[in-house]
Amino acid sequence: MQKSTSKLINKLQSIKKYSREPNIRIKLELFILALRLNNVSEACARRGLSRTFYYKWWTRFKRAGFSILSLREFSTRPHKSPNKTHKNIELKVHALARQGHGGRMIEGILARDNIKISRPTIGRILNHRKNTGPIKKRKIRGHKKRYELPIPGMRLQMDVKYVPEFVADKRIYNYVIVDECTRLRFAYAYPELNHRMTVDFLERAKNFFPFPISCIQTDNGFEFTYHLNPNIKNLAHPMDEWCKENAIEHRLIPPGVKELNGKVERSHRIDEQYFYWKSPTKSLEAFNLSLARWLHKYNTKRPHGSLMYQTPLEKLYERLNTLGDSPLDEGLEFLRLRFLKETPKQMKKAILGKKQIQKHSIEQLEIEIRKLNAMLSA
Repeated sequence: MQKSTSKLINKLQSIKKYSREPNIRIKLELFILALRLNNVSEACARRGLSRTFYYKWWTRFKRAGFSILSLREFSTRPHKSPNKTHKNIELKVHALARQGHGGRMIEGILARDNIKISRPTIGRILNHRKNTGPIKKRKIRGHKKRYELPIPGMRLQMDVKYVPEFVADKRIYNYVIVDECTRLRFAYAYPELNHRMTVDFLERAKNFFPFPISCIQTDNGFEFTYHLNPNIKNLAHPMDEWCKENAIEHRLIPPGVKELNGKVERSHRIDEQYFYWKSPTKSLEAFNLSLARWLHKYNTKRPHGSLMYQTPLEKLYERLNTLGDSPLDEGLEFLRLRFLKETPKQMKKAILGKKQIQKHSIEQLEIEIRKLNAMLSA
């Protein structure tokens, strides 16, 4: 062994003696073994390392004048990433998450402001950019095919929800009705659950919706029908009488099939997520006042994924502007004519918000209504 090689080995051993970092000691041991054997391939084979590994670190070590700092492994991550989401967008994501929105809703709300960001990116932002691991696939139960009705008021789903919190130390019942086309929604809470409250709610709902109602769909609860009550036979339910007086069809879903009332059931879940936990409980009047404010936000400001992130009111305006030119089945022609004729008049006094139809839109609708009236009278 040459003297220069022996001196180099001694120098490496002295450096190794004062080093306590395992990664550095592994490299120094590899260098020393290679010098002793005078064979890099044999040394790498004995240590289970590659020749590329040896030459990479030996070259770096030698160029640094045998400085031990050159054997440390530093992150190659760049200080700045051009593809990283802007900080302002991340702040918006966190602000929407604090309001109770999930990734899907955050994606839709930001898309309305022309901010394109994917749902996985939103998830990484909310998880502080941690690696969440592989996505677990969950089994989805079979579901009936989703459908959309083309005409507002064509069918509304109605149900009652037991409010989770007691109001004035009493149980209250929240009546809810949802339009299947626009998802426009009305609700009102009552201290009791019976047919008298049902009829009162129907009158309020009729005055609330700015379009004519053709059908109301409910389950088989005693507040809606006597169909399953064995003690009452051949007696018309007050709701059925009210529907008959107002030329509205009352449709009952089969017992135990809540999926058919899925839109109103889904709205119950939204109430639990955004409203019930922070609603006032001192009095029923205060609860209904807060419920009215929440419904205004629900109908005019909250985007809905099922409506392509439109609000229910925006969906209603869209139907007013496009339904006249949309192709429909012949059996739906009467409902379309009725909607286009009666809705613009009711929209002027609607309680849905301050937004009004533009003037040119109203004029265009009046022209269409005159044409339809001429067709009907011919």
